[in-house]
Amino acid sequence: MITDKQLIEGYRTGRREMLEFLVERYKDDLYRFCRHLTLNALEAEDLFQEVWVRVIRKLDRYDPERSFKAWLFQVALNMYRDRYRKWKRLYARLAEDKTCRTPFSELRDGALLTEEQILRNERYAHLEEGLRKLPKRYLGPLVLYYYEDFSYEEIGEMLGIPVGTVKSRLNQSKKLLQKVVEPWREDYR
Repeated sequence: MITDKQLIEGYRTGRREMLEFLVERYKDDLYRFCRHLTLNALEAEDLFQEVWVRVIRKLDRYDPERSFKAWLFQVALNMYRDRYRKWKRLYARLAEDKTCRTPFSELRDGALLTEEQILRNERYAHLEEGLRKLPKRYLGPLVLYYYEDFSYEEIGEMLGIPVGTVKSRLNQSKKLLQKVVEPWREDYR
C-alpha cells in the first residue's frame, strides 16, 4: 500500500492522480469529522470542500514526519474555529435546523420504522442537542477522542494545548453532556 508521504510527494512532482488517491483515502473520515463538528449535513459538506481546497493550497507546508490525518484534521478544526467564532449565531442557526435527524423519507426500503429505530433516532437527536449546548472548547476534544480515535497527545498537538488540558476538557465535556442529556435518559429505560 502506498503511504501518505509517497502520495504527497507524487502530487508535488506533478502526478495529479496521487491527490485523488489521498482524497479517496480520507474523504469518509474527514466528512464524518466535519459532520460531528457542525452537526449539520450542509455545513459539513461546505466545510469538507473548503478544507480540501485549503489543504491543496497549503500542501507544501505539510511536514511529512507528521501524521497526514492529524494535520488534515487540524486544518479542518482550525477552519471550523475561524468560521464559527460567534457561537451564539451558530447555535441559533443550528437550533432551528432539524436536518441532522434522520427523516422518515430517507428510509431506503420504504418500510415503516420499528420502535427501536424511532427510539434510536430520538436518542441521537437528544445527544445532538446536548452537543450543540457544549462550549466549543469542549466539543473539539470530545469529537477527536470519541469519534475519531485520536490519542490525547495527538489532540493536544492539534489544539495546541497540553495533554493534561485535553484530559481535563474531555472530563468536563462528559460531565456537561451528561447534565444536558440526563432529563431524557429516563424516557429510554
